[in-house]
Amino acid sequence: MSVDFAFSRGAAVSSGPIDDIYATLQRRPAAISFAVGVPDPALLPGDMVASLAAGAIAKYGNAALQYGLTRGFPPLLEQARILLSNRGIGCPPHRLHIATGGSGALHNVCMALIDPGDVVLVETPTYGPAVKVFRSHGATVIEVESDEHGILPEALDAALAQYDTAFVYLLPTFHNPTGRTMPEVRRLRIAEVVTRHGELVVEDDVYTDLRYRGEPLPTFWSFAPDNTVYITSLSKTVAPALRIGITVLPEYLLEPVLALKQGIDMQTSVLNQAIAAEFLGSAVASTHLARIVETYAAKLDTVVEALGRHFPTGFSWTEPDGGMFVWVEGPADFDADALMRPALEAGVAFMPGSVFFAAPDSSHNAMRLSFASVPEADIDRGIKLLATVCETS
Repeated sequence: MSVDFAFSRGAAVSSGPIDDIYATLQRRPAAISFAVGVPDPALLPGDMVASLAAGAIAKYGNAALQYGLTRGFPPLLEQARILLSNRGIGCPPHRLHIATGGSGALHNVCMALIDPGDVVLVETPTYGPAVKVFRSHGATVIEVESDEHGILPEALDAALAQYDTAFVYLLPTFHNPTGRTMPEVRRLRIAEVVTRHGELVVEDDVYTDLRYRGEPLPTFWSFAPDNTVYITSLSKTVAPALRIGITVLPEYLLEPVLALKQGIDMQTSVLNQAIAAEFLGSAVASTHLARIVETYAAKLDTVVEALGRHFPTGFSWTEPDGGMFVWVEGPADFDADALMRPALEAGVAFMPGSVFFAAPDSSHNAMRLSFASVPEADIDRGIKLLATVCETS
């Protein structure tokens, strides 16, 4: 068993299409890239973070440079409690945990819940790097049928009856890669299914503050608080390099998650947590977020308008209410994977949809376009280049 697991772990952490695209783009800096799901570099608040860091050192002194509590820096835990309360999550303070980014939170939970061979159920498509995380812990990842509103309750019910499941992984709000948002009635039905089976959902909610239209929906956690791990982060709204993830854990997971995290990195950087606490407690936080939302909303509108103007007949795309992604689907015989190299040679990059499916030989006729980091002045030209490649492929 140990030998087999070692090989599966090695396969899970080996280079894949996403890593290869990142490496290729480093060699082609002039390409217009819709491939990488990162914030706009122009919106990363360097001066503000420098000021906040100085303020954190002044307020907390050398304690900001010392080892800290595994669960989190108390001032940040308090600010996280306020942030979550504003989202309708009124959990007891001791159930909060500060992780090293959203991905670190996911790893912590996987360490506590997954044994080699355990099943993790996911939407289709789903966030590809999360699948990689699950497999690195030895999980068997199984897709559950989904539609434009997310995972289907009947299909999830059947899968939970069939498999001994570690947890269900969901991105209900501004889904990566499709951009879709699960309606409230679907969240309620999924919560009923999960609660009836006594299973756990890991809710990945890192894009929720990037809403450009419509009203906020209740978190999935609010429908099944005892059956949900809630994960969010500051990577999309402040700075990825701070590596601040915020987790709400069920009571029974607190001890194992914190014990396992302590054995890996002791605690998330106290200095970064102090900076994050200063940010969340400052008057500049709402102003900064409003600027991000305004900028990304304009970019999304430009992407959708450009797709309608340039893309050939037979293609369709999502028009999300927020987030960072638009999902484009071509005719059944369209091969997005085969288009990657010609597109790069033409000066534009995208992420093929196939990397967001857990099952082998999944659909190859889709593309994920990430618009957040693309300068707005380049969007129309980039979409036109991509459309031309699609037409001639």
